[in-house]
Amino acid sequence: MRRLLRYLEGRWLRASLMVLIAAGNAACQTGGWLLVRSAIDKGISAGNTHYLTVIVSIYLGVAAAGWVLQAWLIRGLAGLGQEITIRLRRDLFDHLTGLSLRYFSEQKAGWIIARLTSDVDAVSDVLSQGMPTLISNVVLLPAALAALLIADWRLGLVVFVVLPPTLVLTRWFTHTSHVALVEQRNRIGSVTAQIAESVSGMAVVQAFNRERAFQAQFDELNEANRAQSTYVQKIFSIFFPSIEFLGVIATGGVLYFGEKLLAHHSLTIGTLITALYLLQLVFQPLQELSDVYGQLQSGAAAMVKIAGILDEEPGIRDRADAVELPRIVGDLEIDHVVFAYGAEPVLRGIELHIPPGGCIALVGESGHGKSTLARLIGRFYDPDEGAVRVDGVDLRGVKLRSYRRQLGVVLQDPFLFSGTIASNIRFAKPDATDEEVASVAAAVGVDRVAARLSGGLDHAVREGGSGLSAGERQLISIARALLADPRILILDEATSNIDRPTEVLIERALDRLLAGRTSMIIAHRLSTVRRADEIIVVERGQVAQRGTERELLAEDGPFRRLAHALDGGAEELAAAG
Repeated sequence: MRRLLRYLEGRWLRASLMVLIAAGNAACQTGGWLLVRSAIDKGISAGNTHYLTVIVSIYLGVAAAGWVLQAWLIRGLAGLGQEITIRLRRDLFDHLTGLSLRYFSEQKAGWIIARLTSDVDAVSDVLSQGMPTLISNVVLLPAALAALLIADWRLGLVVFVVLPPTLVLTRWFTHTSHVALVEQRNRIGSVTAQIAESVSGMAVVQAFNRERAFQAQFDELNEANRAQSTYVQKIFSIFFPSIEFLGVIATGGVLYFGEKLLAHHSLTIGTLITALYLLQLVFQPLQELSDVYGQLQSGAAAMVKIAGILDEEPGIRDRADAVELPRIVGDLEIDHVVFAYGAEPVLRGIELHIPPGGCIALVGESGHGKSTLARLIGRFYDPDEGAVRVDGVDLRGVKLRSYRRQLGVVLQDPFLFSGTIASNIRFAKPDATDEEVASVAAAVGVDRVAARLSGGLDHAVREGGSGLSAGERQLISIARALLADPRILILDEATSNIDRPTEVLIERALDRLLAGRTSMIIAHRLSTVRRADEIIVVERGQVAQRGTERELLAEDGPFRRLAHALDGGAEELAAAG
């Protein structure tokens, strides 16, 4: 909860007003019972009807004021809680979007989703529902104790007899329930992660007849979650009734000693009745705080998980002295770059230069560093040694957004968002006009795809582009990149999953996209590779061979061996003779 205090910035006046309202409400509740004592002793017992009428009128006014204050308190704290929740969710999502790809490769998607959904919802429940109860009762408890001592200090001392065991019990509950609830959040996250993974891979699960195995995994995780939830409820079942029983003991003590004081005429009946009800106001906050404490602990446990993300440092971030990168020419230099995901380097001193408007192709076996090099150029990672420079400027010294605005990426498996074809193209340039989107779509052939679909460019696209072929999704991603008008372009296996008829359309789209841009192509097809000015063969994170297609096919080296695996490579090799 202390971590959430920073979200009160600019709201401290409202928060202070809520505390004052809570104090006013507590004064109305406790003061009302002091008025009842006076009405009984000086009105009813004394037979003073006029006095009784006045006191009852004042009592009703005080009760009405308390009702109004309570309503304001609930509405005010709930509204404040929702504002804090919105800011927390926004900050969490914003922080997630700034984390490096390494973080997302190490965490399950379902685990992250659980933080943004169930954990934030748990915090929201505390702020919107628990805080009104918490604030009003935290203020009411000392007010009720003070009123009880004012009514009769001797009866008030009875409460302090049961206070030590109450504090010991609360201390035990605080520690035990916190540990148990954190573990409960972990198990909820595991269930969510398993569900997300199953849904994402459902086609594979069904294809290999693994439904029962996944169901067994889910049942195991679900049972673990049930067992932990049962343990949490066991802790609550010990604590809550115990607090209530201590209240019963205190009530019995007041009745017993009150009778003795009445017998000696040192206590009035009005004071005894008032003391009994004030005692309820003492233990009512304890019971209600006990109820809300479980919610509070659940929210605190959820906040621990949320804090784990918020405390995660972005792997890629702007330096304090980072500068805006102006419109670039596109001169790209890879200067003796070394990079490792773990202990073993993936890239070992790579050195390349692509002049403005130039195009190189990277080929090589999988796992030898081609895609890693592309990610370094996109600055999704920073090199461990060496530098990636654009127009002579080290990318680590520029503001990331100013560089990414001038970068285009087309991946092997392009991701389309739910919406329309037009909205997916416009994703690269949100302020693009309909005419610009239509022009780009026509330039790469997306208009032909859209013409076969209902709605044309306004055809509804489901999440991930399901319902469209791989080639259609790729054409849309190429149109998206073209609309962004990048100065540097990365094509990472952009044609590897495309059928032959669609490949012709995509090859034409790529020619349009590559024109005049500094480009790096990672491909396994000679038809894609041959459009590069130079081909770079990467082996074990190093440049093993470089040259044009004809030069590399003419000599005995890694490229000739790779050409057998490249589509059409055997024919090209034979022609090179």
